Amino acid sequence: MPADSPRRRSRKVDHRQLHLLDRPDGRTSIVLASGFILDLKAPDAGGMPIGDIARALASQPRWGGACTPWYSVAEHSVMASYLVPKAHAYDALMHDSHEFLGDWPTPVKEMVGRETLNQLVVPIEKALAKEFGFRLGIPAVKRADQVCMATELRDLLPAHWMDWGHLPPPHPDRIVPVGPGRAYDLFMQRFSELRSD
Repeated sequence: MPADSPRRRSRKVDHRQLHLLDRPDGRTSIVLASGFILDLKAPDAGGMPIGDIARALASQPRWGGACTPWYSVAEHSVMASYLVPKAHAYDALMHDSHEFLGDWPTPVKEMVGRETLNQLVVPIEKALAKEFGFRLGIPAVKRADQVCMATELRDLLPAHWMDWGHLPPPHPDRIVPVGPGRAYDLFMQRFSELRSD
C-alpha cells in the first residue's frame, strides 16, 4: 500500500501517547488545542506542545475576568519573567502553566480549600515542570507574582475597599493589556528566548 494512501494515514498514531489507545475517560481527561490529551488523574505531560499552554493562558483572564481592559494569565506570566533575576526568568514565565486548566481567584481557592486543590493540582504542576524543565517553589518567583498582583490591582481592577496588606508595592510601570492573540505571541516569544539561553 502506498505510504500516502488514506488508509495508511488513518493508522498514524502519536507514539508518545500509546497508553491512551485504551480511550481516555472524557470526564477525567482533557483534550488540548493540538489534540494532546492529558489524563488529570495520572498526568503525563510528555510530548505536550508548549503552544497548548500558551494558547490556554492567553485565553484565560486574570482575576476572574474583572480586569478592565481584559488581561490574561499569559501576560501576567510574561511580566513575572521580567521581575526576577535572569536565572529564574524561565521558572517565572512557567509558574502558572497549570492554569491552562483555569485561573481560580484566590477567594475561591480559600472557599474550596487550598489543601484540597493542592492535592489535585500539584501532580499536574509536577508533570508540567518535568516536561518543560522549570522549577517550582522559588521565593523570587513568588515575590514577582505578588508584585504583578499589586500592579494589576492598581492598573486594571476597579477601585475597591479591600485589605491587600500582604502584597509588596506595585511595579512603577503601568500595565497595558494586549489581548489574547498578542499575549499568545508574547508568551511564545519569551519562551523561545529563555529556552535558547
